[in-house]
Amino acid sequence: MTLKYKIYSIILVALLVVGCGSVMKQVGQLTANLLTSKTSDLSVVSISAGFVRNMYSADVKTFEVEYLGENWREGANLVSVSFLKRDGVGMYTIDGKVFIDGTEIPHTANGFYGKWIDKNDISPKTIRIETVSGQVAEFSITPPPLIEIVSVNGKKSGMEIDLNSDLRLKMKSPQHDKNTEFSVSLVTKVMGINSFIESGIFKYKDDITLPAEIWKNPITPVPATSGANWLKVERFDTNLKVIKGVGASQIIGASIDVVPVSIKGEVETAFTGVVKDNGINIEETIAIKNGEMKVKMNKPNAFYGRPMSSGKTFALASFTVRGTKLKQSKTDSSSSTLGGVKTTTTTTSTRTFPTLPDAFWDSYIDGLYVDLEKVLKSQYNIKLIPVENVLRAPSYQKLEAVTDENTIVEVEKSYKGTKNLIPTSFSSIVGNISSTFASDRVDAHLIRELGVDGLISVTIDLAMPWNTFTLSPVMSIQISGAPNGYKAGPTIFHQGTISGTGMPLDEAKMNAATMMDILPEVTRQKELMEALTQSFKMMEKKENELGYDAIWALK
Repeated sequence: MTLKYKIYSIILVALLVVGCGSVMKQVGQLTANLLTSKTSDLSVVSISAGFVRNMYSADVKTFEVEYLGENWREGANLVSVSFLKRDGVGMYTIDGKVFIDGTEIPHTANGFYGKWIDKNDISPKTIRIETVSGQVAEFSITPPPLIEIVSVNGKKSGMEIDLNSDLRLKMKSPQHDKNTEFSVSLVTKVMGINSFIESGIFKYKDDITLPAEIWKNPITPVPATSGANWLKVERFDTNLKVIKGVGASQIIGASIDVVPVSIKGEVETAFTGVVKDNGINIEETIAIKNGEMKVKMNKPNAFYGRPMSSGKTFALASFTVRGTKLKQSKTDSSSSTLGGVKTTTTTTSTRTFPTLPDAFWDSYIDGLYVDLEKVLKSQYNIKLIPVENVLRAPSYQKLEAVTDENTIVEVEKSYKGTKNLIPTSFSSIVGNISSTFASDRVDAHLIRELGVDGLISVTIDLAMPWNTFTLSPVMSIQISGAPNGYKAGPTIFHQGTISGTGMPLDEAKMNAATMMDILPEVTRQKELMEALTQSFKMMEKKENELGYDAIWALK
């Protein structure tokens, strides 16, 4: 998972350590304070507000309990609002006033404002924000019906969970439908801090069996604490409300239930303490005629990583071909001494790949798109919506093309004017950092606007090696999906690179049926697409082995 996908988790970790007493927690407090600044401009703010019913016992001793200290109220409801930075990393306090149901709420810490209300009070609560600059934002929030754990693995008391076995849950929650979601969490200790860590988000059923693989795929890759623990289920509704003058807002209504459980069994961990083999990494070499293709594909764990089989309709957001190192120079020096005089000879050699008309490149990228569509159709019966629909989408206009300042690109072509969206340098990755909530990312907006399961981005770099006139291809591909719940996103279907050796130009000319076939032959387009097909098959096998399909079948 690249840096930009982890930012929301970084903010959560910063909040975990607020108000704690150990050295590590004090360091966390300092870090969170440094990430927090004041603003009176709501257009730069992401608002995340929540109304949570039935808060759990202080005996659980999570960071939230320490965060709110002696004010913690078991069984009560909590209404809160936090302010995140849309650009960069951090939180905001409001230069102004924040009201919940007409009562001014003081800032607690790190952009968090909260108010306890009676457990029987579930009437809509109004949050109003007034800044010193005169901006006003107001909205209401309501929680869903209560959720209750009836039994765990058939037991109503003395409940046990084996991390190597499936989890059977019986629950009660009125007025639910096929779209109602809930999450499952256990307490995990991270840097000495107890926190509920989600192990999955699923469609609600009164009686549901969850595969044991969920314990190996939590939102944060740290296994649950063994022995005495607590199980939390959370039913939630998400409203991505548009509020005039506000950068973005996410309104969460939630009901929770927490019961004590005993944890047995273990999830294998690496020496760092995180879940071992967290996610999927594939590195294979595929033999082709007179060469090879190297496949390097990866995917986060099943909380962030989605099986390709879970999506049917996709949008091509980016498809770019770039020619690099098409003109190269090499300087060699040699010295000789004659009669006591030293002579140095410098020779500069230049190699240039033959210049091809634009029609060749246009035909090439059109053919690549057709082949990509065939691979997706044959492998997963995936449908691609028209690229023209993507280009017209409002959020697509906000996407900024990625530039690689470290590479000289002599030729660059994009399919039907799509933007290059795959970062290839550290600076381009860092430039896309934001601590806004997952559903406020531009890619998440675009997925909702287009009504698709995910976005496909492809960049094919073609570089000429010094020793031969050919173009060696490197295909970078990323297929991303919508967030999983309201915390984690984007999700990843498939990502990685395929690289190989090109075909010498003279040989390509002999093999080409027409002049337009020269580029496909030089870059071994057929073999490249076969390697992509193989990468999907290898990933699919791993997804099935590691329970990705079983987990996502319940979403």
